[in-house]
Amino acid sequence: MRQTLSCRHTNKYKYKVRINNNNNNNNNNSLVPNTFTSATADVKLVSPVKFYENAEVFKDEVLKDNRDQSGVYRWVNNLNGKTYVGSGVNLAKRLGSYYNKKELSRNPRPILDALLKYGYNNFTLEILEYCPKTILLEREQFYLDLLVPEYNILKHAYSLLGFKHSQESIEKLKAKIISPEHKEILSAVHKGKLVSDETKNKLAAATASYRKNNPLTPEALANIKAKTLAREGVFVSVLNTETNEVKEFTNQTEAGVFLGVTRQAIYNAVKRGSPINGIYLITKT
Repeated sequence: MRQTLSCRHTNKYKYKVRINNNNNNNNNNSLVPNTFTSATADVKLVSPVKFYENAEVFKDEVLKDNRDQSGVYRWVNNLNGKTYVGSGVNLAKRLGSYYNKKELSRNPRPILDALLKYGYNNFTLEILEYCPKTILLEREQFYLDLLVPEYNILKHAYSLLGFKHSQESIEKLKAKIISPEHKEILSAVHKGKLVSDETKNKLAAATASYRKNNPLTPEALANIKAKTLAREGVFVSVLNTETNEVKEFTNQTEAGVFLGVTRQAIYNAVKRGSPINGIYLITKT
């Protein structure tokens, strides 16, 4: 039995989706996901406005047809019938990102892993519908609920609700090393930006509130102190050139406190060989 449902969201836009209800004894209009047939079966759950049976062969058409279009799409694995539903305010740009194999390998997700494993030639790409940006998330959520796609980790459109990184992903994130080039790019983005006093005050208040509500444990404080000593643990001596008196310190911070200057000032004095306040000569011991 084929049933046509109308889903009206505004007075202006009306969308239809054809479904196959295998339960002939069910006379109500409730949607039961596990009664739906796969998109690869003879009776399709939805009728896409466009589809590309071989995503590799029709790559150029995919990018050309969907330029400056917003809408909802679906990837269908032709070998096992598993699917993925997504959306994009610029479909050409969004879909084009799937063809960047380097990016796919850097961002492990079920759909991306599947594209790399099975190849684009074993996937059909469907444009489920084009729709205005204002209702894009609503329409994506509609299809997520209706189709229950297997490759989707998140069950809410553009949401991280219920998402957890795998232990493998967590270890990869921990081990990730940011290259000097990447650091320069990040630095350049913020270079020259002026932060208003209002923003500074808000940041300071937020930081103070966080520290108040999340105090460091004694173990954490001890760990920080140990790491600081390991980092700054350069024994230095301070020579008073007027009295020839010498004092030794276990690190540059202590020497700075003694002289009333910053640790950086002590570091610079050691590096340049210049005396602090014209009197105190700092050397490593």
